[in-house]
Amino acid sequence: MNIKELRYYHDLVIRKNFSKVATHFGVAQPTITMAIQRLERELGAPLFIRSQSHHDLTVTASGLQFDQHVQTILRELEVAHQELSRAKQERIRFGLPPIIGNYFFPAYTPALLAAGLLQRLEVEDHGSRELTKMLAHGIIDMALLGSLAPLQQDSFSTQVITRAPIQIIVAPDHPLATRTTGVSFQ
Repeated sequence: MNIKELRYYHDLVIRKNFSKVATHFGVAQPTITMAIQRLERELGAPLFIRSQSHHDLTVTASGLQFDQHVQTILRELEVAHQELSRAKQERIRFGLPPIIGNYFFPAYTPALLAAGLLQRLEVEDHGSRELTKMLAHGIIDMALLGSLAPLQQDSFSTQVITRAPIQIIVAPDHPLATRTTGVSFQ
């Protein structure tokens, strides 16, 4: 199994047509057919059901399950390429929400400066939710994020820096002003 075969496979799941996949990748149609046959032999399961009479192609349940893994592999490979490309540039794409940037980040600048990292930072100024998406897609390398709950993503390595209570301040005539129970952010 190789990356090219995985790319062919995923494109075939989408296009459901061997000829269109071959054209997309600039190869002969038998190249795609043989790649899929190799994958099916290696996995020991049919990935497609081919109807010769109607020229239909249906992805099997095993094929759909395998495609989920293929998408993860291809996405991770793309992230790895982006990270290695950025590493060569010696720049660190760093996500920093505005409030966290103003409140927490200044305490870390002396250590970053001493380590020679401060001048390498390219700061992306967005909210924590957007920065989390950017991290997941490999657009940024790291971020300081605010979160009401622990981040539950296998692809992240996280470190809790601090925990801080959140206060909501409202006008006396606001509906929340008379509330005696907590407010949920969910």
